[in-house]
Amino acid sequence: MKISSSKIIIESLLYENVEFIFGYPGGAVLHIYDAIFYSKIKHILVRHEQAAVHIADGYSRSSNLIGVVLVTSGPGFTNCITGLATTNFDNSSIIVLCGQVIKKLISQNSFQELDNLNLSNPIIKNFYSLNCYFNIQYIISKSFNLSTFLKKGPIVIDFPKDLTSSSNKLRNKHPFIKKKNNKTIKNYFLNLNFKRPIILIGGGFIKTNYINLLDNFIKNNKIPFISTFMGLGGFNYRNPYYLGWLGMHGDACVNNIIHYSDIVICLGTRLDDRIINSNDNFCPYSKIFHIDIDLNSISKNIYCENFYLCDINFFLKNKILYKNIKFWWKFIIFFKKFFNQKYKNNFFFCKPQQIIEIIFLISKGKLFLTTDVGQHQMFAAKYYYFNFKKFISSGGLGTMGFGLPSSIGIKFANKNKKVLLITGEGSFQMMMQELSTCKQYKINIIVINLNNQSLGMVKQWQELNYENRYSQSYVFSLPNFKKLINSYNLYSFNFYNIKKFYFFFTNIIILNVFCFINIYINQKENVFPIQIYNKFMCELISFFSIKKYEKKICFFNL
Repeated sequence: MKISSSKIIIESLLYENVEFIFGYPGGAVLHIYDAIFYSKIKHILVRHEQAAVHIADGYSRSSNLIGVVLVTSGPGFTNCITGLATTNFDNSSIIVLCGQVIKKLISQNSFQELDNLNLSNPIIKNFYSLNCYFNIQYIISKSFNLSTFLKKGPIVIDFPKDLTSSSNKLRNKHPFIKKKNNKTIKNYFLNLNFKRPIILIGGGFIKTNYINLLDNFIKNNKIPFISTFMGLGGFNYRNPYYLGWLGMHGDACVNNIIHYSDIVICLGTRLDDRIINSNDNFCPYSKIFHIDIDLNSISKNIYCENFYLCDINFFLKNKILYKNIKFWWKFIIFFKKFFNQKYKNNFFFCKPQQIIEIIFLISKGKLFLTTDVGQHQMFAAKYYYFNFKKFISSGGLGTMGFGLPSSIGIKFANKNKKVLLITGEGSFQMMMQELSTCKQYKINIIVINLNNQSLGMVKQWQELNYENRYSQSYVFSLPNFKKLINSYNLYSFNFYNIKKFYFFFTNIIILNVFCFINIYINQKENVFPIQIYNKFMCELISFFSIKKYEKKICFFNL
């Protein structure tokens, strides 16, 4: 039996077990939308195409599924660019089905016609342009296999409108693509002469399911390990060998410990600039050993002579031979105690650090937590402890507005789980039109808005580097969030007192409702520590002056 090409697209998606499509209709994809009308696939109507990609991103990263997006040509696809770049940086598996003008009008400056290939090529994993409707099944099947092969990433499929017409008939015959077997790698022993080892877990590790394998590896080798910001949630945070996370706003003790290490074993991290701070000054006493499946991630910023191009699984099944590291552990314990000083509690004002710690205390880390980008993102990373795959944030590109749509995607993938969004008033306003999506599909999430009435991270940098010249970092025309949320018939509450918030959150977390909690926090609160630009990892501004400990670490002979 022959069926239309647009219906073949839907049947191919059903064959790949696609449950949801996130999209926004337009002229170039109306044939496909007509086929969706009679199909079993659930279409989620968003209010902006960028939000559709973020929703698919959150959907994919919180599960082992692939997010599917459907948008029209021209501005429909250009609105997806920021979302595609976000998924590319954070290695998320999504497929974007993009409409295009009919074949004979391509490259003619037609209405809503753009060169989608050259627009998106630098920020996607692969691009397919349909030139014959007989290839529909093969291209979709190939895209789903390629999206999750080795390093994950976004894939775009371009559909000219005339090739999706109901007049094009073909047989529903799914292609068979042979899957290549993975090459086996023999066991090996990493025998190195080092005394101060450290293992660094990156965002690539969280894409795997090797959490138990990592626990056994760390337990057998008794080597301390740390993580990057994107690596949070990829391991058991209760592991006694876990020290914290490093980077620009990472733990002060971790930044010092990695500086004085003599070997760094990197698992699934590309060592970007927010981790290393300076290419020339990163770990001057260390050898870098890099284990990754993607050759492009190795020696990207830090040159690495010693690397293994293999699955992390093969590395974790082996033992490491090393010298006695008891003195190294004594040094680590010293730094952990020395940098134990934290912020000062204040029960008259709402401090963001206290709010995050209260949320963790009540939720016990069981919530799916997603953030936008800014100070609230760093506070969440520093004071909330994440269970496996429970933390989703835009770390590579740093996309403001990522939080609300991604939390919607998480909810679609995990219907019976609680989802919490921590955001700021600047980021939330970039995608707040998706409140309408929450209302339409009854998406029940809890939104914590840490409202300091300014662009917090920009303001902090202006304090440190521009002598308190706050140029365009204060927002003087904020909406009344309570009335705004209530206009969608959703619940909203304002808080100025930390005690009242504690009692309220204890009750609201039990209920299955959408709730927006607007908390006015201290405007002068900043994220510490912060590294000094282009300096060593151990040089940072913390809760106390850096000069206080300069004399205390000189006992360590390198």
